[in-house]
Amino acid sequence: MLTVRPVRTADLPAIEKMAVESGIGVTSLPNSRERLFERIQQSVSSFEHEAVADTSDEYYMFVLEQHGSVVGTASISASAGFDEPFYSYRSETFVHASRTLKVNNRVHVLNMCHDLTGQTQLCGFFLDSAMPAVAGELLSRARLMYIAAERERFGRRIIAEMQGIHDEAGQSPFWDAIGRRFFNMDFVQVEQAFATHSKTFIAELMPNYPIYVPLLPDEAQHSIGQIHPAFELPCQLLTREGFEADNYIDIFDGGAVLTADVDRLETLMRNDVLPVEVSASLPLQAKECLISNEHSIDFAATIARVAEVGGVLFINPDAAKALGVQSGDRVRVAYPHESSQGVAA
Repeated sequence: MLTVRPVRTADLPAIEKMAVESGIGVTSLPNSRERLFERIQQSVSSFEHEAVADTSDEYYMFVLEQHGSVVGTASISASAGFDEPFYSYRSETFVHASRTLKVNNRVHVLNMCHDLTGQTQLCGFFLDSAMPAVAGELLSRARLMYIAAERERFGRRIIAEMQGIHDEAGQSPFWDAIGRRFFNMDFVQVEQAFATHSKTFIAELMPNYPIYVPLLPDEAQHSIGQIHPAFELPCQLLTREGFEADNYIDIFDGGAVLTADVDRLETLMRNDVLPVEVSASLPLQAKECLISNEHSIDFAATIARVAEVGGVLFINPDAAKALGVQSGDRVRVAYPHESSQGVAA
């Protein structure tokens, strides 16, 4: 059975392997044993906090487990850029006009900003390529189930950076057109620096003036707001939730930054907390749903066939074991998206 739970220190070797396999662009999953261990320890500490008055530097890392093996990971940063600004490019339009020449031109520009600093961020998503789409949905949505259960820990707005366009050699047309001119570093090198060092180098080296998009090479212009094929699944899952591409893009590869109102996400709007009844024989109306327990340290989520009867949620023993619940406990159930035919559609 597929189960999502908080990361443990013992998961470090599996997380290291995924960091290597994730390749270029997933800076929230750095290929550094030391940094990964720090992330895991930060996550363990965050889950152990019983209550958080305000969002701060809490970081929640989850893993997807199948038959005792870790096959995926995804995280939540309670406050993006809590200790350092969260940089991005804001896409804007400048108007250049001359009444004398009767010219009025609207020009696309990019302005470096940290408008998104302090917003809750979904990050660190990685799933074994052999896993089915339903596993990706469970891994992605389980984070939202945790937010629903621990709403006070997170902010009003939420963001997710999508990996931008680059080739197998790590060449990014957006980076080559802008960043390389100020850093004199390859895209791969700057991604590694971003994942393992302080982010102050961005403010120190990147231009503070607007970037006029028409002056960029065509390939760089076409890459703005585009998403790497490897991120199509997480992008589809988040779009189905209600995330939208906003006027922000990643400062390095130009990938889209998705944003949303936390309380207007599908999973948060369409879930119930119900007492559970464990039964080996489920009612005929049972259907696959996403369910999670109401624990924090021992949070768990899975997808299983359930049936609601008279305000009670019937689940089978395997699901109860995965969630660590028994009859009489309360669980949270999220229903299939309105646009879906099933939980994995």
